[in-house]
Amino acid sequence: MGCTTNRKAAMDRRQFLRSASRWGGAALLLARAGSSTAAERGAVEGVVRGADRPLAGVLVSDGRQVTRTDEQGHYRIVVDPATSGPFLFITTPRGFWTDRFYIPLETALEAGRADFTLRPVTQPDRFHFVFLTDVHLEKRGVSIRKFQATLAEINHLQPKPAFLWVQGDICLQGGVGPEYLGCLQLAEMPVRNGAGNHEMMLEHADPRDDFYRLFGPTYYSFDWGPIHAVVLDGNKPIPRQKGWKAVHGAVEGRELEWLQADLAAQPPGKPIVVGVHIPIVSTYPERRQHSPKDAPYWEMTNARQLTQLLARHKVRLVLQGHMHENERATVGGVEYVCSISVSGSWWKSGEGFERGVDGSPRGYRIVSVEGTHLAHHYRSSCESRVDGPGEFTGLDTPLEPRAETEFVFNCYDAPNGSLAQARIDQGPWLPMPAFQPFSHTTPDLKMPHHFRVVADARTLTPGPHQIEVRLRWPDGTPVRHLRRFVVAQRRPESAGSRTGSRPVWSAAYPHP
Repeated sequence: MGCTTNRKAAMDRRQFLRSASRWGGAALLLARAGSSTAAERGAVEGVVRGADRPLAGVLVSDGRQVTRTDEQGHYRIVVDPATSGPFLFITTPRGFWTDRFYIPLETALEAGRADFTLRPVTQPDRFHFVFLTDVHLEKRGVSIRKFQATLAEINHLQPKPAFLWVQGDICLQGGVGPEYLGCLQLAEMPVRNGAGNHEMMLEHADPRDDFYRLFGPTYYSFDWGPIHAVVLDGNKPIPRQKGWKAVHGAVEGRELEWLQADLAAQPPGKPIVVGVHIPIVSTYPERRQHSPKDAPYWEMTNARQLTQLLARHKVRLVLQGHMHENERATVGGVEYVCSISVSGSWWKSGEGFERGVDGSPRGYRIVSVEGTHLAHHYRSSCESRVDGPGEFTGLDTPLEPRAETEFVFNCYDAPNGSLAQARIDQGPWLPMPAFQPFSHTTPDLKMPHHFRVVADARTLTPGPHQIEVRLRWPDGTPVRHLRRFVVAQRRPESAGSRTGSRPVWSAAYPHP
């Protein structure tokens, strides 16, 4: 969300294509993808090879239907430009990789053949990958420098990530294709890209044409180690409309047909991870005070259909972007994660500390795989890096000893439904209910994963104290955090007779 097209920064087309060709041979797409030349329905066949041998069982798709290679690595698929997608592509199988996993459909139809050659890559059962979203390079300058710093940081993570998954918004609408490709040259691991709403070029005949030229299909899948990864598009440009509200969320038509076929092709028990930009599951619209009940530009319009489909195929994890916040919810046994933006609140802080709309420092998500077990966690990045699972707000300066003193804890990655308790010093543990304060960067938005208690600070002696919070997430994960603070000296008129007694707590203090 939030990117605006900068006409003065329109791309130099030749520079754009030179950058694209350096990245992955995408200059091949210029003459083919989006071509107006009519092509007829026909059969395409070919062979998929890797390590100098044919590869059996590799999925091949025209963006609607899915087939497999036989024991000789051969496939045959009948395609129709009227119903197929713009590319013929493969699902790179375990142990192999290529950046050129797709061929323009028209090229394949003209030749009647499309072969793929993959390189072997070690892919153990245990590995980590990074999911990153909402890059927003349209402001250039500091945004590019900070994004480059994050890529350098990712390169030095230990253990080193197996691959990087970027799920939009690059903001191609802002003309930053060459700059983004230049940044990706820094990545020391394979990269897969998904499209965000700001990759939809609303003034073009085909809103996806720039993404096609750079990266190929807007939806596809790949295997790495024991997992199956699905990259969705889910963007629905609305004709004759402009601005970020002109792209709605929907997985429908041939993309939905392909998704159903791709999921059905996976063996039972194989961990499946799905990535999409506009969320399938999010409480953001209901927390946004000036949002309509149905906000198609903030969430999928066919969310119920998708949650049922993903639950039926026992998808394990859905990684989402778009909201510039962390939010975690489980529906039908599937965990849906809105993951914090690497740009925070669209890089509004300039060179300073950058937060998302939920108060979480900008960052990315690390997904850890060990066989069939998946885990993930949020990590803040670079100049906005913090240690610990969250922070108390308002404790940097001495507290005035008031009767109703708020202690608010932002647990950056706590799932919905988490329970919290807090205590001051060595006092009793008491409930710290979920609380939704308003966002500093988006003033009509109530933030998730915050918790609050209210104490009578007049009962605390002036000087140093500590508050400790302990949380339990719905899956049983325990989280603890300790924060020291100082109570200021009382003014004569505020002194009372209860000095040194236990604090008086109220968990039901209403938000104004």
